[in-house]
Amino acid sequence: MSHRTLEMGINAVQRGSPAEGARLIRIAIKSGELSPQMQAIAYLWLAETQTDLQQKRATYGDALAADPANVEARQRLASLLTSQLPAAPVLSSPVSATQTQQVVAAQTVQPQQAAVNIADHVAHIIGGPNGPGTAFFVAQEGILATTRHVVGGMQQVTVELHIGRQLPGVVVRAYTDLDLTLIHVDHNPGSLLPITPLPRVADETPLSIVTYNGEIIRTTERPTNRVMAAHWIPTSATRLLDAGGNPIFDEKNYLVGMMTKDTSRTSGHMFGLHIAAIKRMVDTYFREARTEARVYCPHCGNNSRAVGAGYFYCEQCGSVTPPAENMQRYPIPQAETYYETSRARCTNCNSTAGIYNNVCLRCGSAQGRAVQS
Repeated sequence: MSHRTLEMGINAVQRGSPAEGARLIRIAIKSGELSPQMQAIAYLWLAETQTDLQQKRATYGDALAADPANVEARQRLASLLTSQLPAAPVLSSPVSATQTQQVVAAQTVQPQQAAVNIADHVAHIIGGPNGPGTAFFVAQEGILATTRHVVGGMQQVTVELHIGRQLPGVVVRAYTDLDLTLIHVDHNPGSLLPITPLPRVADETPLSIVTYNGEIIRTTERPTNRVMAAHWIPTSATRLLDAGGNPIFDEKNYLVGMMTKDTSRTSGHMFGLHIAAIKRMVDTYFREARTEARVYCPHCGNNSRAVGAGYFYCEQCGSVTPPAENMQRYPIPQAETYYETSRARCTNCNSTAGIYNNVCLRCGSAQGRAVQS
């Protein structure tokens, strides 16, 4: 009976009676008698009766929830996302002399010639401690950027792409002071989103915050009297639709940064992280990976040289890293070069681990007057 009702609803839509078709399709869905595959088909037809983009997007999401393998639902959702953010950003007017001076490394701004499907460049982060989040590709080597809030101290997450694939994502680096995490997946996006050439976002610039499922928050850059680093983008947004990591686009649809969960202490407005800072950290990660063996420390996000050399503790935070958790740990004199960075020596054990509040950080003994090496 439900299949017959669905068929009647589809026929009504095809005859040009969307209201009647939607009524019948909803009856068929609510019956609970349709298979997941048929439910997805029903939701796709129901979406065709809707003119509101948010409702249409939500209905495509219902189709995917019913049948995650439905390629048509994924393609329509991706197409809808791309249509809401025109994918061929161009500068509609010449760059001013002041802006030209701000362009990084005197970069010449050229119009983009080829359309960019935004859906091809964003990913869904699943399994994080604070719920699903968004990420986007920042290197063609399969490096995604998201927030530390999205992944927490996890070393591996599930990454879902709009092409219908779910891949293991390995956390390779985190910068806690920036709320930035880099994740590697075995996928090459082929190209990257066009990024702004300017190192700062101008006051009151219109901004669009995009989630993986295509939802968009319209906001603006928020002028502030606070003195802050250039890599922070104060926004007027006070909420996100997921755990964060969303790409931010300006009014010309250039990628300007990533949304974080960091908020103003007084107003609750959220901050974005500028794409220039993200790019610098990506370059830093690649430079670290090329120079010597390193191991990711999930406690602080560092790529530990000490653990990469076979020792037990992260030299940045002092934590036992996962490879050493089940190992028998013992003093290794050769490791001191990774940990002993202070010139102040303990008067009791002669360690250069450092003195804090007049107490040796190695042996804990109270100090009189530290002896300098």
